[in-house]
Order: sequence, then structure tokens, then C-alpha cells
Amino acid sequence: MKEQEKIDRRVKRTKKVLTEALIRILKNKNIENVTVSELAKEADITRTTFYQYYRDPIEMLENLQKDIARDLEKIVEKTEGGDAKEFFAHLFTYFYQDRTKTDILFFSIRNQTGFEKIGYYVHNKYMLRWKDKFLDKNLKRYEYYRYYIVFGCIAVVENWAQNGMQETPEEMTEIALSLLPAGKIYLK
Repeated sequence: MKEQEKIDRRVKRTKKVLTEALIRILKNKNIENVTVSELAKEADITRTTFYQYYRDPIEMLENLQKDIARDLEKIVEKTEGGDAKEFFAHLFTYFYQDRTKTDILFFSIRNQTGFEKIGYYVHNKYMLRWKDKFLDKNLKRYEYYRYYIVFGCIAVVENWAQNGMQETPEEMTEIALSLLPAGKIYLK
């Protein structure tokens, strides 16, 4: 095994242990009240090891949520032709395969959950680019439509995760598709 692969595996393992420790702590307190010492102790690492990766627990949670946003960006880009079924299939599979992702999104930073951040990110990055295609009289309606679609989808994922992801990604894809208004654009 190459030395670099060994180091990469150690880094991934350390970050995984830190993430799991952060999730356990955040189930009982706000991120603003988590200390590096507390997190390092929970993860069974040194404070110095923590500082190799993050400045503080808030930055760590922000980075974890940004990583999820980047992953979702890839899903959106992959399905940009307007294929809502493929989008939902990838979306629900992504969260189903790694449930710590939804755990991370439940936590708030400055009174905004990761789910809300993801919603605004998708809205601002993908939905706003279509606004010029609508006549002035329809622009306000489209503004409401954008929020309805994006945050409705986010709420479905959040509720699914909150209830233990009992349905399969395939079942959730069908449910999400059935909720979309007929005859509207989605991901085009």
C-alpha cells in the first residue's frame, strides 16, 4: 500500500469519527455551545488533531453541510435535462446510502438548519436562472412556484429522514413525483 493511500485512509477515518462525535453531541446541545475539547474527547482524538482539519466546531458543521450541497449540485447537474424521476431517484438514494448526511442537515447554525441552507442553495443556483423566461405578469407567480417546488422537495426529504427512512428510495421517488404539479418545468 502506498504511503499516500495510508494517509488518505487515516484522514477519512478521523473525519468520520469526528463527524459521528459531532452528531452525538449536537443531539443534546447547539453548535454554538460545543467546544473543541468536548468534541475531541467524544471522538477520542487530541485537540491538535482536530485543528489539523477545522478551526472550530461551527466551521466543521458548515463544511459538512457545504459538502452535501456540492454533492447535491452534482445530482442536479446530472439530471438537468428535466428528468425529475432520475433527479429524485439520485436524491433519495444519496441520503439513504449515508444517513449521517441527513443527520448533519438537521442541525442549525445561526438559527438556520442545513435543510434550509440546501433549499436556498438549490433555489439560488438553479431555479433563479429561469426567471427571465417568464413575462413580467408571471414573474411573481414563478417566484412562489420556485419556493414551493424547492422547499416542498426539501420538506419531503426532511420528513422522510425524521421518520426513519422507512420507505425505499424507489418508493420515495414515486411519492415525490406524484406531488409535482402537472405541466410545469422542474429541472430543465
